[in-house]
Amino acid sequence: MTIRLAPQKVAKIMRCYFSGMAQIEIAKKTGVDQSAISLYASRFRDTAGEIGLLAAGKEFTVFNEVDSLRSLSVELSKANLTVEEAKQGQSIIKAFLKLGIRPEQHASVVKVCKEINDHGFIQAALKLNKIETESNMRYQEVMVRLENTLSQLAIKEKLLNQVKTKLADIEECLSIKNQELDELENKLVKLHEEAEIANVELTQKIETNMKKLNLKQAEFEELSQLRAELNKRGLDVEILMKLIEEFGYVTTKV
Repeated sequence: MTIRLAPQKVAKIMRCYFSGMAQIEIAKKTGVDQSAISLYASRFRDTAGEIGLLAAGKEFTVFNEVDSLRSLSVELSKANLTVEEAKQGQSIIKAFLKLGIRPEQHASVVKVCKEINDHGFIQAALKLNKIETESNMRYQEVMVRLENTLSQLAIKEKLLNQVKTKLADIEECLSIKNQELDELENKLVKLHEEAEIANVELTQKIETNMKKLNLKQAEFEELSQLRAELNKRGLDVEILMKLIEEFGYVTTKV
């Protein structure tokens, strides 16, 4: 007896079949006898063997489902995993999720499981228990405080870097000021040397002028003596000059 079903009914049966449902469950959901479901499943396998999996999926209106399974098969092959291994992995992931372990934590959990037999792991666990007892805090509270401390430490490090930057700026400014001070000291030394030279020159000029002044003072005294002598004799300078002219004698000291 040939069992014929509408294409829509066949597509629904096949989608349930590819979703992993048992034939009994498919029969209850679709209202179709289990023997018909088994028959169409066999027909699909035969068709896939004759024209290929994707072509069979297209014919039975489950191309997307078949293509997804094909893609999954390719990924498993690339990862060098069997279907059974993939099932086991899925079971482990579900178990982790029930324990509240997120996928990104799986590697850490596996590492912890490997290290449980290590003597160092036991010592670390004992130390953690001692910390919890002495601090009267659970591990989660200790970690929260540690995270807060690390956060504060990051802030302090940022402030320290800012202070270091300011200190570097101050040191650079101080270096510039020291350089300017050195230049001023060099100028001061040069001015001091120039002042000493000018002092020597001024001293020499003063000595020269003093010598000239002493000479003029001697001449002045000589003239005074001459005037006094002339007065004694009842003569003056004009009469003396006339006598000198008459006798043809000229002196430059007068």
